[in-house]
Amino acid sequence: MWKYIAGTIVVSSVAYSLIKYFRGGVCHCTARLDGLVVVITGANSGIGRALALELAQRGATLVLACRDVEKGLNAKKYIISHLRNKNIKIFVKHLDLCDISSIIKFSDTLNKEFREIYALVNNAGVFYHPQGLTKDGFEITLQTNYLGHYILTHHLLKLLRKAVHARIVNVSSEAHRNVNIYDLKAVTKCQEEFRSHFVAYGVSKLALVLFTKQLAKKLSNTNIIVNAANPGNVETNIYRNFPLLSNPWLYALQWPIRCLVVKTPKQGAQTLLHCLLTSNRSTGQYYSDCKLDLPSPIASNDQIAKDYYELTTEILSDRFSTESEC
Repeated sequence: MWKYIAGTIVVSSVAYSLIKYFRGGVCHCTARLDGLVVVITGANSGIGRALALELAQRGATLVLACRDVEKGLNAKKYIISHLRNKNIKIFVKHLDLCDISSIIKFSDTLNKEFREIYALVNNAGVFYHPQGLTKDGFEITLQTNYLGHYILTHHLLKLLRKAVHARIVNVSSEAHRNVNIYDLKAVTKCQEEFRSHFVAYGVSKLALVLFTKQLAKKLSNTNIIVNAANPGNVETNIYRNFPLLSNPWLYALQWPIRCLVVKTPKQGAQTLLHCLLTSNRSTGQYYSDCKLDLPSPIASNDQIAKDYYELTTEILSDRFSTESEC
């Protein structure tokens, strides 16, 4: 009997330790954002909605940028009902990152309706998306996760510059460590060719870290802080196309383990929240579990960051110019 009791205690202790370890850091910043405008892409569910809820509790005025406006409105209702506060200012705007004209229209609307923006959170993303090109001719994963945010960021710099202090948070992933410099160049330059879903995703997340690094340098003498955040492995619908998780039976088999090692959206939002609230004014950094972390050697390379920024500008040159804002 004592063996069973001891075994139960050991198993429970291990499970508790695993849960505590994998749920990651918690943002302990107490700063409020009363009246400050925060724009969040992909805010209708998952990490984006969880972050929006956290920010609403701190008084922020929210702009939920969503491809599906109806889902965005449902997220707004969820936040208001959860906080039981009808005075929260939440605006839901249509934004399709796979359509440059939609990005420009969204940006123009914000430039007309707001005097300044405190923060932009580039959170929207896809994983294991069916292979294909956007109407702009770019690979879907790369444009959704990176190119679209690159364009959006530059179009909103004018509003960010008007704030006393402003922040840009690019949501990356540890997947950025799983690709090499060849993958980075190949996926970016030859987007019509089929690539591994994992490579496409890893490249898009590496691109965001490199973008963070170079943009921070370009904005080093301004009021804008730019950082990348790794939310960790989070239970969201980003896996809706991934065979091992989109299949109900396979998901059910993994559920006991996922409960231990996968974060909830609220837990995943903590590092993003920390980047928005921390008094540490470091810029061009990579955060994991609410702490500064070292990205991959490629992502840490200043020359690669500079070259990739220029490559991005080059492939977008026919559709978009960044020179005036940076």
